[in-house]
Amino acid sequence: MSIGQGWEVPPGLKPWQNFHWFQPSTRSTLVLIILSDVPIWYSGHFVNGRMAPCCGTECDLCAAGTGVQIRYCFAVVEPLTKRVGLIEFGEGNGLMIRDWGNRSSGVRGIKIEVFKQSKSNQSRTQIKYIDEIPPIWIADLEIPDPALALYLTWHKAGMPMPSEFALRMSAVMERSEAERATRRKIRVG
Repeated sequence: MSIGQGWEVPPGLKPWQNFHWFQPSTRSTLVLIILSDVPIWYSGHFVNGRMAPCCGTECDLCAAGTGVQIRYCFAVVEPLTKRVGLIEFGEGNGLMIRDWGNRSSGVRGIKIEVFKQSKSNQSRTQIKYIDEIPPIWIADLEIPDPALALYLTWHKAGMPMPSEFALRMSAVMERSEAERATRRKIRVG
């Protein structure tokens, strides 16, 4: 753990590597506001209680006959706590959010309720549109990159990834660190 005083965070510390993944619960409902302009999608396999990325032509899970699903990832904020994080939906809910965005000015700012269909942990995740104007303060939030979050989550879990995605995300990590360093200099200078 690192700790310091003041506004300057030393280069090399990566504030967006501790991503919070919101998970719908059987006990309560999540209320979230979407921060992404568009989602990040991936194809994956459900194995050992979690999603694993599909590696395409080099995928052992496809070779084993494990079914493929499309998943959509969004950056979101919980309006009561203002906690920023990410959430992942299956294709049905992802396309429902797209349709809601098509009827307004896009998906950024859409407020949703997320809940489980029943008390079973394996039950379907449901979403409901909340017709409210988004609060002005969401414009000031630093938005996490869902693709980077997926990469780091999968990397940390030791999951295989499509090689082109891993290479692209390595470049994104370097670029985003440089951009954060530039923003820190602009704010200070």
